[in-house]
Amino acid sequence: MKTLTIMLLACLAAPLSAAAPARERISERCQECPECASEGVRPRVVGLRIYNQPDISAAGIERILAIANRIWNPYGVTIEASTREDAITVVLSRSRTASSTSFRPAVLGDTLFSEGHATPYIHLWPANAEALATGAEIEGRPFVSRSRPERDLILVQMLGVALAHELAHYLLDTTSHSTVGLLRGTLGVNDLAFPKPGHLRLTHDQQRRMCSDGLLTQ
Repeated sequence: MKTLTIMLLACLAAPLSAAAPARERISERCQECPECASEGVRPRVVGLRIYNQPDISAAGIERILAIANRIWNPYGVTIEASTREDAITVVLSRSRTASSTSFRPAVLGDTLFSEGHATPYIHLWPANAEALATGAEIEGRPFVSRSRPERDLILVQMLGVALAHELAHYLLDTTSHSTVGLLRGTLGVNDLAFPKPGHLRLTHDQQRRMCSDGLLTQ
């Protein structure tokens, strides 16, 4: 069985320039697609079976899901913790990636692919997120100068964006990255720490694919 891991990389670089969306259009709501206007299209609930190895607080897990939902809700997708058999396994690891020292930028999440298709298995790396943030100035302030509650909030928000990104690989069943939006291969630290949905949208082609492939029907 041939497997492939698709990784989200994070860096300290500034967000892409304002000219970038001209190369790959972003749309805010899937309802703009003709395919989504047909009757019978209903919101999709995506269940996650979460393995919380570093024992992130319940409030932290809720915040991770809230950030992912903020990004995905405009496309009719709701994300929730679940114990159903068809739930996606999400492992929050207590360790760092084995190759973290050789990766610049850092790896915050990955999705396992097998035979060219996404499997329901996502890995998130909280320790990598903390290592990235520790060396960063976020929205004009060094991460290390912030209070512990502020740092904890930033870290779970980074993980929420990483989760949303990996879910895009899974839901779209694609290993590809885009030049703009949620599926950029590399996301800047500010987009991770204080995510703005306008910077983390699906492109028009991505949302059209979700609609035309029936990914918004239960």
